[in-house]
Amino acid sequence: MPDGVPLLLQHLSGMFAVQVVAIGARSGALSALADGGGTAGEIAARAGLDERNTAQWLRAMTAAGHARHDDGAFALEPQTRAVLDGGLPVDMAAILEFVMALSAEPVRRIPDAMRTGAGVEGAVYAEVATAAGGINEPAYAGALVEEWIAGDPALRARLVPGAAIADIACGNGDAAVLMARAFPRSTVLGLDPGAPDRADTPNVTLLRQTADHLGAHGPFALVTCLDSLHHMGDPAAVARSVAAALDDDGVFLIAETAMTGDLDDDLADPFAVLTYAIDLVYCMQDNLASGGDGSVPSLGLEWVTSALADAGFGSVSAVDSPTGFRVFLARR
Repeated sequence: MPDGVPLLLQHLSGMFAVQVVAIGARSGALSALADGGGTAGEIAARAGLDERNTAQWLRAMTAAGHARHDDGAFALEPQTRAVLDGGLPVDMAAILEFVMALSAEPVRRIPDAMRTGAGVEGAVYAEVATAAGGINEPAYAGALVEEWIAGDPALRARLVPGAAIADIACGNGDAAVLMARAFPRSTVLGLDPGAPDRADTPNVTLLRQTADHLGAHGPFALVTCLDSLHHMGDPAAVARSVAAALDDDGVFLIAETAMTGDLDDDLADPFAVLTYAIDLVYCMQDNLASGGDGSVPSLGLEWVTSALADAGFGSVSAVDSPTGFRVFLARR
């Protein structure tokens, strides 16, 4: 990781990297990788694991520097192999089991999820989801209104005098409140099964509902989905629900982490290990448990454009924000 990255973030990346290795040790993926390497399919077959999870684990291992990638094939890095084979005066396998023992329930569930491919149910991630909302709040505060919405002058012009806005998968409601305060004549509805009770902003209403209830509350000039679409099992169905709930000039704004999906290109990003590891231990598992195909940001974002096209959005623009998100603005 580049020296310019703050030390604390380097340590955070290291924490995720060790957890990824520990998950591989317990699931059998690490032994299969060490046993000659190969493609994700080959390694999954040797270990008896789900290929989607194995591929994501291999990508995270590569981002962490413990594996190398060459034209679809993966191999364990020699230095990591040496340590695992007894290159330290301690038992590394025991250390990795110790890491798993210290890890919270979501991480401990991943080895079994890698075997079944069924994901991990969302209830396990309740505390994680709350923390994730807080992590993103500074980015939303700095960019949601003044960069992402302002980047579409026609949309902003509609919201200033007052219009209906919805934020699906709104989490703690912070983004909904940001928009409500920026556009006090507009009303903002936040939908999320875990939405909290809050009455700090009069033009915000939060309901414990999923996105498929959106149509009962529309039509809307703007619907947002921030760092959340990849958690939903059927993004195209979500996009269809949004399309049906927008008014004639309505906009669907989606923000997702801007990764290329090309592992070798993404390795240049100093935060690649964070994205790849989080996608393995959280996002992919939530997606699979919701009936999805495992589409997550670190696989690229073509699945977003496909979902929008399937839902009939004929005008879609995408801009990479300095915040690290790719922002999609879609109209029917």
